[in-house]
Amino acid sequence: MANHTKRWQIGLLGLVIVFYAAVLLRNLHESERRSLQLNEIPIAEDYVGIALRIVAVNPATSEMTARISFRLTGNLAKDPATPSVDLKLLLNEIRGPQEIDFPRGRRINPIEAVFSLDGNVNQYPFDRYSSSIWMMVTKKPSVVRPSRPQTGKHKKTAPLETVGGLVLAVPQESEPLPIVSSMDASIPGLKVEGQSVERGGEGIEGFKMTVRRADNVIVVSILIMVLMMTLAMSVLMMSLQALARDGKLDLLPLSLCVTLLFGLPALRNAQPDVPALGAFGDYLSFLWAEQIVAVSAVILIWTWLLRQRRM
Repeated sequence: MANHTKRWQIGLLGLVIVFYAAVLLRNLHESERRSLQLNEIPIAEDYVGIALRIVAVNPATSEMTARISFRLTGNLAKDPATPSVDLKLLLNEIRGPQEIDFPRGRRINPIEAVFSLDGNVNQYPFDRYSSSIWMMVTKKPSVVRPSRPQTGKHKKTAPLETVGGLVLAVPQESEPLPIVSSMDASIPGLKVEGQSVERGGEGIEGFKMTVRRADNVIVVSILIMVLMMTLAMSVLMMSLQALARDGKLDLLPLSLCVTLLFGLPALRNAQPDVPALGAFGDYLSFLWAEQIVAVSAVILIWTWLLRQRRM
């Protein structure tokens, strides 16, 4: 019997070690599974290279921040970072369509832009978000045809078009430039997926992305929710067993209930990047666990009071 118990303990220890090692090996390359990298093949003609790197994603404020750097080629460049012509960048930022001027002869430094992130954070940890980035770069043509000024109802205006929140009204004296874009997104705790999109012949390029919680975040959140419910149900069973006995009431379950009333909120907040109280996960476990523990504590207290009165 003793040898059988010892073999069982050794086997259980071996399973724990194997499971621990498997989890470590799986998470060695976890960043590759949640990251996004998109690259376009450079073209032969003059173009503007735009590289976007997602540096922050905040589901609570519905914002996604990207660092944008530029590289110029061909006749557009004095050097890779200095334009030889006046350029204008159009972006669909969260504050609305933005126009950023890059004067010729002045070095272009990387910029940061904030884009909208659409989703519902209260669905944590199963929340999903979508975002779109649209870009267009224009320049003044080297030769401008003289035209007779137009007035009144015959005055010509640039056509308006809305693409992903980017209102396009390209002046007639400007022309769009080819763009070669790339995207790099690697945010701990979030998985980013997406694809590059473009509108042929209009000089508009961009990315459409979806963002959700990383697999390890979802697993940890579910484990914590299961743990909260398991602790609450265990205390409830201890309380019922204590109530079933006659005579002096065992107050150990009551002390556990009081401890869990303050411990469960700390355990709930241990979930990675958990939003404020009221998320979907709270209705799955935390709120129920708190109610079970609180009701168990109240029942034990009143049972103790009634039994003391009878004595």
